[in-house]
Amino acid sequence: MRTKWQCTTRIFKDQWIKCLDGTCNMQISDGTIPGLYLRYYAKSKKISFYLGYRNGITRQHKNMLIGRYSDFKLAEVKERAVSLRQMLASGQDPIEERIKQRKKREEDLATRVTLDQVFAEYFEKYAKIYKKPSTQHSDVLEYKGYLKPRFGSMFIRDIEEKHIVEAYTEWTKATSFSTANKILSLFSSMWDWSETFKYVPRGCNPCRYVKKGSNEKFKAVVLDIDGYKKLFKALDEGMKQPGMHARFFRALKLLALTGCRCSEITDLEMDEVALDEKRIHLKDSKTGARDIKLSDAAVEELQLAVKEAKKMKSNYVFPGVHDKNKPISNVTKPFNWALDRAGLPHMRIHDLRHSFITMGANMGENINAMKDAAGHSKITTTEMYTHIADRNTFNAVNNIAAAIYA
Repeated sequence: MRTKWQCTTRIFKDQWIKCLDGTCNMQISDGTIPGLYLRYYAKSKKISFYLGYRNGITRQHKNMLIGRYSDFKLAEVKERAVSLRQMLASGQDPIEERIKQRKKREEDLATRVTLDQVFAEYFEKYAKIYKKPSTQHSDVLEYKGYLKPRFGSMFIRDIEEKHIVEAYTEWTKATSFSTANKILSLFSSMWDWSETFKYVPRGCNPCRYVKKGSNEKFKAVVLDIDGYKKLFKALDEGMKQPGMHARFFRALKLLALTGCRCSEITDLEMDEVALDEKRIHLKDSKTGARDIKLSDAAVEELQLAVKEAKKMKSNYVFPGVHDKNKPISNVTKPFNWALDRAGLPHMRIHDLRHSFITMGANMGENINAMKDAAGHSKITTTEMYTHIADRNTFNAVNNIAAAIYA
């Protein structure tokens, strides 16, 4: 339904304009400046001034907003209208000129914005709102470690595809494909965000055209019962070694006894532990907040860790060696020491998680219970570990068959 307007002409004066009232929308033209008119909106009681004109070339009729009555004095409105009429007389279109000026301001702003400025805004207006704290922390480390040294002081519009390809090549040599891909992903996210604020044109993200590589797939090493016994013996010995901190080995024992991801144990905070419930209430994890059910053996180890942390007055269950207000870091070194001590093959800390879930699958534990214990969001992820158990079963039946036919 079209809005109805009551139209009339009257010389503009403050005396009657400020007294405009009524239930009908009004459009009133000024009798002294051609094209100048005001609109009174009955619903909002707002008054706005416009200049109507025809484009000198296309003859298209246009209406240009001059401003609201509450923002400008009447004399200023008339002065603007006269100025716009002069532009029309010289062959210029006021609306097109305004669009050109706005685009120029945007381009000038964009060319002066450095990647450092973009990241600061991106982090405050996007990462802090939509990303988990752990991901925010990773973003800061990746930016400061890799993007800032190379691109931080560059204007974003000066960064080209060739610059990113060269940087990606260097990142893969210095780290790995997986790390380089994470850095590239952060850069791409920042670029897409920058398009929203017109720091760069739409659809020009150069990160999309960089060919990404992938690491050689690491074959998981899965411990059997004998391997677990050797590892736990070595971890207990590590706790007694002079110059070595027992909490590193205790954290590794908890990883083996729970199947948790490494950071879920090393970064564990005191208020996340509920020993009376035999649970850990994680505030955050890869799949969000979750509960970890603890075995009796895990509870015993955790009790000792909590007791030590309380003595140190730390908020972390496993306080850092040099700073009790931070969690322990780099448990890889004591883990490798334990592997050597136990005579076990080289494996990743994450393989303790693989081993825990595979052990459950081998023992015939309920797949849904294992999914809950592992903190997987999808059961298909847990089922991947049962394939390892299947291979173990096939090996077993083949060995039995071989013995029968020997």
